[in-house]
Amino acid sequence: MKQTLRIILVGLVASLMSQATFAQYAASAQQLANTERTTNTKSEHDGQVAWSVGRTLMLTGASIAAMGITSGIANSIIDYGDDITPAVLLSAIGCYYGGVVALMGLPFHWVGKARMKQSGTSLMTISSEGQRGYATNIEAGWGISNSLSLDVVGGYNFNEHLFVGAGVGCSTFFYPMDEESPFYDVTVPAYANIRLTGGSKRVTPYMGGRLGCTLNGFDLYSSIEFGTNIRSASGAQGESWWIGVRSDCVGIELQTLGLTVGKSF
Repeated sequence: MKQTLRIILVGLVASLMSQATFAQYAASAQQLANTERTTNTKSEHDGQVAWSVGRTLMLTGASIAAMGITSGIANSIIDYGDDITPAVLLSAIGCYYGGVVALMGLPFHWVGKARMKQSGTSLMTISSEGQRGYATNIEAGWGISNSLSLDVVGGYNFNEHLFVGAGVGCSTFFYPMDEESPFYDVTVPAYANIRLTGGSKRVTPYMGGRLGCTLNGFDLYSSIEFGTNIRSASGAQGESWWIGVRSDCVGIELQTLGLTVGKSF
């Protein structure tokens, strides 16, 4: 009887020791899995951020080049002279600086894709349902003619590709001090606005156009814009960042050409 009890006790102790060993091993395996999951998540996040930065720079560079070419073509059409030097110069400048900005984005783009491939993720896609609805855009811009602008646009996102709305802006132009001209001038345009965004990725190119009139003079106002749309990663309705290059014309004269940054709510 004592021998049987001794065997049962030894067996029980051995069983408890093995269970403790297995429990310790299981905890270590869980910690390893959590660590691996955390590493993959960080790699995925870093990859998406790097890819977004790279794509933003590349598309912004392409936008600068497109605006340079567009300005050159518009200048050659409006100016009926035979000298095409200004048009060629505008196009060349736009392509040069656009190419520089785009090349800056290539390393980020490559690193981001490599990180996402390593973590087994793909490029983020935004659904049209998440981008449909009313939105308000607030934009600030700076032009090479020493101008500052602020615009508010309200409208509707029909899907992730089409936005239609109307807005009003205020542009202030600063001039060098002299006795014959004022220090600054102000233009207040009201306009209809349309934007076309290509693709369903988080970072996508867009082009936009505006047509209206100035409220302080009732002159024709028109604008064309190329840029990059950075949608909210959470797919929140209508939320985006807009980074672009825009030209504004009053009548048939180019008023300003500059950079614009906006936030859509």
